[in-house]
Amino acid sequence: MACSDCITHQIASSELVNRLLSKPGDFPIAGSLELTLRCNARCRHCYIMFPGATTGEMSTDQVKAILDKLAEQGVLFLLVTGGEIFARCDFKELYLYAKRLGFLLTLFTNGTLIDEEMADFLAEWPPRRIEITIYGHTEETYEKVTCLPGSFKRFRRGVELLLERKLPLALKTMAMKSNIHEFEQIQAWAEGLGVPFRFDSMVNPQLDGGTAVLKERITPEQYLSLEGTSEGTRRHYQKLLDMAQSRPRSPKAFTCGAGIKTFHVDPRGKLHPCMMWRATPYDLKTGTIKGWIEHLEALREQTTIPEDSPCRTCVHHIACNNCAATSALENNGVAGKPVDYYCKINYTREKLLNLHRFEVNSPSTTEAKQTTVAPALETAR
Repeated sequence: MACSDCITHQIASSELVNRLLSKPGDFPIAGSLELTLRCNARCRHCYIMFPGATTGEMSTDQVKAILDKLAEQGVLFLLVTGGEIFARCDFKELYLYAKRLGFLLTLFTNGTLIDEEMADFLAEWPPRRIEITIYGHTEETYEKVTCLPGSFKRFRRGVELLLERKLPLALKTMAMKSNIHEFEQIQAWAEGLGVPFRFDSMVNPQLDGGTAVLKERITPEQYLSLEGTSEGTRRHYQKLLDMAQSRPRSPKAFTCGAGIKTFHVDPRGKLHPCMMWRATPYDLKTGTIKGWIEHLEALREQTTIPEDSPCRTCVHHIACNNCAATSALENNGVAGKPVDYYCKINYTREKLLNLHRFEVNSPSTTEAKQTTVAPALETAR
């Protein structure tokens, strides 16, 4: 899972909001709440499904108490995620409680448990956004990923019910080995519905350290093919590389906005700086926000990149998906060590950027400049 899942529900275009999201020492105004790790599906790439994952989840009253604490701190944007959020029988009660506290809510769901009653409920009390993941364009591929017979038709029906009620729906897909052959069809279907679409292709290890899910990772070449060679993408990563080269590399493992721009509360009431970092939980049920801020400051200050790690001097560090959380998951809990998969993506991307600059500056024809992704990748290898 990429960082975008943590922050996609935020509004980043406003100068005011950007400043509020970046105030040091304050609690973020945006974050996520994981209602449950229970799910009706058993997806092949899922990072939260492991033995014991669903034990000790909060009661209805405990979740409400957490929501009260977040509201008191001025949290505005709240992503409600799982597991499958509709697997909780008290979902409606908790949802209405959060709505009445004034949160702008985004819901992440697989859509398979949305029936007419739930769709009508959401239409009466609409969230800011609903995001549903597409696991395949065909029934065979979709259910190969979810390992849940009948889930494809229920997912399609859930999407249909939300569209009929004109709810703020967005669709996304997790690109993996089991469905990469249908990516273009998935994208075309989603865009044909006239709703926003995005994709993620970062398959992470399970939170208990399990790596079996990594067999679903697409190759670095496939990743960059999906990322594309659009001018916007090139400008984005070139900007990140320029920023990295103009500032000294910090030995601190946390250089992102984890805990500062966003936060994550898990189903047991434990507070974390982001969805993927669960190594240093803070019990928000019994703790205070002041205590969390002190906990976070110590975590970000004391978690450093090992001295012998090439990540200490790497110029790709800002543009790299190998953040403190993902590197710790893949290196037995040690943050700041390299992961070969991410290194290959970054080095290949840099070669593509250099190739593009060469083509733009050369006196070649217009046709030659219109390089497709596949030939560009071949040249960059």
